[in-house]
Amino acid sequence: MKTRIITAIVLLIVILPCVIWGSLPFKVLIGIVAGIAVFEMLSICNRPKAHIYLYPIVAIFVFYSLYFEKSLLISSEIIILYMIILMACSMFDEGMNFLRLCYYFTSGVLIAMGLHMLYQLRLTYGLEYILILALATFGTDTGAYFTGMCFGKHKLNPRLSPKKTIEGSIGGIFLGTVLSAGYGAYIQIDMPIIWLIIMCFILTMTSQIGDLTFSSMKRTFEVKDFSQILPGHGGILDRFDSILFNAMVFGILIHFITMVVA
Repeated sequence: MKTRIITAIVLLIVILPCVIWGSLPFKVLIGIVAGIAVFEMLSICNRPKAHIYLYPIVAIFVFYSLYFEKSLLISSEIIILYMIILMACSMFDEGMNFLRLCYYFTSGVLIAMGLHMLYQLRLTYGLEYILILALATFGTDTGAYFTGMCFGKHKLNPRLSPKKTIEGSIGGIFLGTVLSAGYGAYIQIDMPIIWLIIMCFILTMTSQIGDLTFSSMKRTFEVKDFSQILPGHGGILDRFDSILFNAMVFGILIHFITMVVA
């Protein structure tokens, strides 16, 4: 526990100033996270291991999506191109069966979309949007933890996470929605209040879906953590799985809500 707390404090000291400052520090931070995430995504593959040529392929897709895609959503063309390249590689790579091909594609797109959305939310939309996302995501985690610890009896998904409970999930949804929607209303975000509440409510549910999705990846490859780069927490993808998934969802929600209310 002591190691976990110390690591969390160090992470806050490093990450918070970069997020608050934005601009170049945030660009550098998100680039470092992207590199580590790609490495972790491929390094958990075993029997057989991911071939070395896949690292630059996935990295180019992620970094191009991060720094060169200027719209809120990544263009479908670059995602399709990434899929075609992977399919072509599977024709010559005996270790890339269909399950492995699906993993490389899905996890690569998820990481690229999540990081791209975080990048766009901070540098284009502003710090306030990052705070709404953080309150919805981490508020859900906190509410689920304490509610589950006090009242949890019924398992949510024992196959993927034996400790999570339905009661904890409901508590997380309530706290995450209240915190994020309350903050959004307080700063008078440019969005009708009903849409704000709906959006925050959805984010509390997708936060838990994201957590379970990354747990499913680890279960598939029979590993406990994506890496050990963060003592007491595992890897970057272990610590920021929900926020990456939720950033992707947040960007999509903003895109469609803007179309509806325009």
